[in-house]
Amino acid sequence: MLLMLLLFIGIQTTGFAQSKADAVIMLNGTKKEGKVIAILANTVKFKHAGENLEYELKRDEISRIQFASGRVETINEAPATAASPSSPVSRSTSNPADRKNKIAVLPFQFVSNELGFQPGPMSKQLQADCAKSLIKNTSNVIVQDPLTTNRLLAKGNIDLNNAADVDPEALAVVLGVEYVVFGSVNVLNEGSLSSGGAVTTYKDKEKQKRDKNNRDTKASGTVVTGNSAVTTTNYDTKVELTIYTDQGSTYYSKSKNAFGSGADSYSSSLNYLIKRTPFGTKSR
Repeated sequence: MLLMLLLFIGIQTTGFAQSKADAVIMLNGTKKEGKVIAILANTVKFKHAGENLEYELKRDEISRIQFASGRVETINEAPATAASPSSPVSRSTSNPADRKNKIAVLPFQFVSNELGFQPGPMSKQLQADCAKSLIKNTSNVIVQDPLTTNRLLAKGNIDLNNAADVDPEALAVVLGVEYVVFGSVNVLNEGSLSSGGAVTTYKDKEKQKRDKNNRDTKASGTVVTGNSAVTTTNYDTKVELTIYTDQGSTYYSKSKNAFGSGADSYSSSLNYLIKRTPFGTKSR
């Protein structure tokens, strides 16, 4: 009887010990249960529960090890969860009443084959120009300062360069506005055209000589002849403007080719589109 009791206790103890296993938690969140054999400089030797095959796990892919004894050893700190562009981390607690009649302009998308243009600064400049035009050419809306808009985007973990990829409804909530303006400007350098001509001047003081039989006046002195040339660069510019509501619906969407061929001809087209928004001075 004593022998049977000791055998029973041994079986129970073995079963209990086998139920305990080490757990390796990977940085991607997966969990591997089994037995940790050794922790080396670059790898961790590991056996899965119920198997005899030995594996080598890369240390830089492991977050921590939870040993069967209860001890936890951290191998690498788990990275913080990145903010998804479509679901900002820090959302404003604004409600529709707070957002009523407020409008914010996102940094513009700027595309050009002109090497002299820098997309980053131009994006911010167009954002500021659009906000100024809204203030001047619209009514019944409160235009949010671009600096405030960009600060709120950063606070919501939204990349300024990728803000247009976020749902308009989510952006409106983050920015605390009823309307969100998306804009883009494309400037295509179509080449340069040069024109010029010869110019003749007189270095010395002009003298008048008259012929008795000829009434024509002639100039005398040293003749200086030079060439003047003017080079003009032509640009094909297109401006697009889209306004969304805090419900995610499109409120206004238009595009306009620039009136002129200058590098800054986008300005007049931008004003044209803004004046014809539903709250613009030229709306119908």
